[in-house]
Amino acid sequence: MLRPLMKELQGLYLVAGTPFIYIDESETLVMADLHFGFEEAASRGLIYSLRKSSGYYAVFIPRIQFKKTISLLDKVLGELRVKRILVNGDLKHAFDRLLKQEKEEVISLIKYLREKGVDDIIVVRGNHDNFIKHILRKIDVEFVNSISIPIEGKRVLFTHGHEEVDLSEHDVVVIGHEHPSLKCFEVYRFPCFMKIPLNKKTIIVLPATGPYHPGVVVTPFPAEYLSPIIRKMESLESASVITWIDLGEISSRSVEYFESRELSNYIEVERFIVDSREYAVIEFKNYDAVQLLCQM
Repeated sequence: MLRPLMKELQGLYLVAGTPFIYIDESETLVMADLHFGFEEAASRGLIYSLRKSSGYYAVFIPRIQFKKTISLLDKVLGELRVKRILVNGDLKHAFDRLLKQEKEEVISLIKYLREKGVDDIIVVRGNHDNFIKHILRKIDVEFVNSISIPIEGKRVLFTHGHEEVDLSEHDVVVIGHEHPSLKCFEVYRFPCFMKIPLNKKTIIVLPATGPYHPGVVVTPFPAEYLSPIIRKMESLESASVITWIDLGEISSRSVEYFESRELSNYIEVERFIVDSREYAVIEFKNYDAVQLLCQM
C-alpha cells in the first residue's frame, strides 16, 4: 500500500489516497492542517486567512472536516500498525479564541484515537493553535513547538512552517502551513505534497487534511508562499510535486497517458489498492513537468 515519498530516505512513506505520511521505523502517522472549527468560524464571519481572503464569509457550510479526518483514519488504521499520531500544526482554526466546535472535535479526535489503541499523540504548535494548550494538557496530549525524529540514520525535523527554524542540524524538514494544491486532470484544485531539495537537505511540504483548505497552487516562485523556510529560497524549479488520484472518481484513462514510457523522465505513476479502492500516486519530477503535463 505504501510507496516511498523520498527514494533516498528509507522509512518515510506517503500513504496512497491520503494526505498522510507514515514513519515505518517508529510506526508513526503524520498529518497537518486539520483546522477543526473552520465551519463554525465561517458561520460567524470570522476570517483568519493569512492571504486576507476567503471563499467562505458568514455562511453556513457542512461540518465535514472532522468526519473526513475520521474516515481517512479509519482507512489507514485498518491497513497499518500505528503507535503514534503526530499532528504537524493547525489542529484548530481560530487565531483569537477557542471555539466550541474546536474544543468538541479535538476532544472527540483524541477519544477516537485512544479507542483505536493509539495512546501516544503529539501536536506540533501551528500558527492557528492558540488557546488549545490547556485542553491538550487535560487530556494528556503532548504539545510541542517542533520535534526531531531519527529515521534510518537521518535527522528529520517536524515543524509547522510558519516560523524560521535552524536547518543546519537536520537532513530533512517536514512542514505544513502552505496547503499546497495542483491544477491537473481536469480537476480545478486538489491537494499535493512537495519535495524540495535544498543544499543536500530536503524540505517536504504536507497537504492540508481539512478539505476546505486548498491553499496555494504550486508555483516555482518562493515569494508566493507563506512559510519563511520557503520564501528565503531562490527558486522551486527543481521541486517535485506528488499527488494521488482516486480512480473511482476520475477515469483511469486520464492517468494512462502519463504512464507512457516516453514521459518517464518527467513523471512517475504507481497504482495501489487501498481499502478496496484503486489510487494512482503521481510524482511530477520538477516544476517543468508540472507545466508540461498539467493545464495550469
